Formats: sequence, structure tokens, C-alpha cells
Amino acid sequence: MTKQITLEEVLELVTVEHDCDYNWYIVDVLGSVEGSICGSVEGSVYGDIKGSVWGTINGREWAYVETNREKLQRLCEETDDQELIDAFNRLEDTLSD
Repeated sequence: MTKQITLEEVLELVTVEHDCDYNWYIVDVLGSVEGSICGSVEGSVYGDIKGSVWGTINGREWAYVETNREKLQRLCEETDDQELIDAFNRLEDTLSD
């Protein structure tokens, strides 16, 4: 038989409240979420998102934006120009110092 989580253990992981119509919802998740979130997230997300994001953020469509560093790294990885790759690696070394 698999061990069942107790209500007390659940309440250590999440905070729940209800609205004026007595609809229950999760207010805070105290830990990591593995799997999918079906519904809305109101508030902040701290940490990494590994997976896909659909929908909007603050009412605006979500889009991945490649940073200048990420773009340069991607372009270096897509080329066979060893001089360019070496220059990028030296630049990375000086920026991390």
C-alpha cells in the first residue's frame, strides 16, 4: 500500500484561502512544483522554470527573449570558426573575473 499524504503534511507545503464566494484556492506553494499548473498564477514566481509557458504575463503574451550573451554563444556554437569561438571564450573569462 502506498503511503498517503496527510492533511497536515499538505498544509506544510501550501497555504489555502477562500474568496467571498467560498471558492478555495492555493495562495502560496512552499516548495517546488513538479508537473503542470493548469490555471492562473497570480503573484511572483521565484526560481527557474524548466518547461513550457503558455498564456500571458501581466496580460501580455509570453515570449522568450534571447539575451545578447545567449545569442553570441549560440552563434559561436553554430559556426566552425575557431577564432570566433576562442574570442568568445576569452570574453566569457574576462566577464566572469
